[in-house]
Amino acid sequence: MAVPLVERISKTVIKPSSPTPESLRRYYLSSFDQIEIPDYGNFTFYFVNPGLDISTISQKLQDSLSRILVHYYTFAGVLVGNDYIDCNDSGVEFIQVRIHCSIHEINKKTGINTTVVFPRVDSTPEPGESLVSVQLNHFDCGGIALGVCVHSKLADGSANTAFMYDWAASARNPSHVPSPLLLSDSLFPRREGLQHLPFFESPKVVTRKFVFPEAALQRLRSKAIQLGIQNPSRVEVLTALIYGNALKAAKSTIGRKPSVICQAFNLRPLLGLPLNAMGVMYSFYFSINKQEDGIEVPQLVDQLRKAKIQFQNLPRDKLSYESQMKELEDSLKKLNISDFDFYFFSSYCRLPINKVDFGWGKTKWVTMLPTASQETYFINTSGDISDGIESLVTLEDQKMTAFENSEEMRPFAASDILKWTSNSKL
Repeated sequence: MAVPLVERISKTVIKPSSPTPESLRRYYLSSFDQIEIPDYGNFTFYFVNPGLDISTISQKLQDSLSRILVHYYTFAGVLVGNDYIDCNDSGVEFIQVRIHCSIHEINKKTGINTTVVFPRVDSTPEPGESLVSVQLNHFDCGGIALGVCVHSKLADGSANTAFMYDWAASARNPSHVPSPLLLSDSLFPRREGLQHLPFFESPKVVTRKFVFPEAALQRLRSKAIQLGIQNPSRVEVLTALIYGNALKAAKSTIGRKPSVICQAFNLRPLLGLPLNAMGVMYSFYFSINKQEDGIEVPQLVDQLRKAKIQFQNLPRDKLSYESQMKELEDSLKKLNISDFDFYFFSSYCRLPINKVDFGWGKTKWVTMLPTASQETYFINTSGDISDGIESLVTLEDQKMTAFENSEEMRPFAASDILKWTSNSKL
C-alpha cells in the first residue's frame, strides 16, 4: 500500500500566554481593512537543515507564538462582520504534518502550484474561523517548511513581515518584547456598511516561478540604461520585461487589446508610519496602455515613474485603494475602453521577508500561494542564490506557454534555476 504524500501528525490551537484585557476586546477595522477582499495572505518559509529534532522545533514555535500573541492580540481573535475583530483569545490554528519526500523534491511531487505546505488554500474564510493558521511541515530529509496564512483584513505584506520577524525574534530570545503599532480605525475611520471591493479575477490562470540572479538583473539594468533610462531599479526593469512579454504573449494567443498595469504601493513611509503598523496600508498607482502592439521599456518605465510621482502628491483622502479604483474606472471611461487586460505587480524586495530566522538559520527560500488573477510578486532570493529576485508570475493559461518560451526572457533567467514546468526541481 502506497504511503500518502502528506500525513497529518497533530492539530492544536495556540492561545496568548496571558489574557487580553477587556479594554482591548473590540478592535475596529479601518476603512482600508473593510474594503480588502476577505482572503488569506500566504507565505511558506523553507529551512533545509535546522539541526534540531522535530519535538524541539515544534515546542519552540508554539511557545514563542503564544508569547507574541499577547502583543498581536488581534491575530488570536475572530472577525465580526466587516466591522471589528473580537479579541477573545480564541487562538491560532497550529497544524503539524509529515511530507513523505525530501524538501528538494516537493516541487517535483506537486508542481509549482503546490498547496500541501499551506495550512489552508480556500480563499473565503468562514465566520468564526481562526484568523491565522500555521502549518509546520516535516520532510523525510529533516528539512522543514513553515506555512503561515493570515487573514487579509488583519495584515498586508509589511504587517505580515513584522509579525514573522517578531515571532522569530521571540523564538531566539524568549525575553523579546514585540511592539506592533495597532492603529485600529484611528487613521482611516471605518464606515458603516462598507463592503470589500471587487477584484479583476481571470479564468483559468496558471502560475510559474522565474528566478533572476543578480548578474542577470545587472544586465537588464545595463540594457535599460543604453535605452535612455536614468538609474533604473531592479524592480523597474524586471517589471518592464515581464509586462512587455506578457503583452506579446497575449497578442499571439488571444489577440490585441488595451491593458492596465498596476503597481502596489506601501503607504507607511509616505504616511510617516513604521513598517510594523498593523492592518491594510497599501494602495496602487497605474498606467493605461492603449498601444495594442506592445510598449517599449523606456516608455513603460517613464509612464510608471510619472504615475508614482502623481500618486505620492495626492492628498491623504485620495490615497486609498478605493479612490484609486474609482480613478482607474473614470480614466478607462474617458478613453472609451471597456475590454482590457489587467496586470498587477507587487514587490516585497524592500521587506526582509526572506531573512526570517527562528534560531536555526535564515530561510532557504520563501514561497507564496498563487492568486486567481494576473499578478506578479517579486521577492528577494536567499540561500544559494543571494541578491537575486524570484518572480511568481500568474497569467491566463493560454498566455503562459508563449510567455515562458519567450526568447527575451531566457537570456536573463538562468536555465538551471528557471522553474518552467510543474515537474521541475527546486
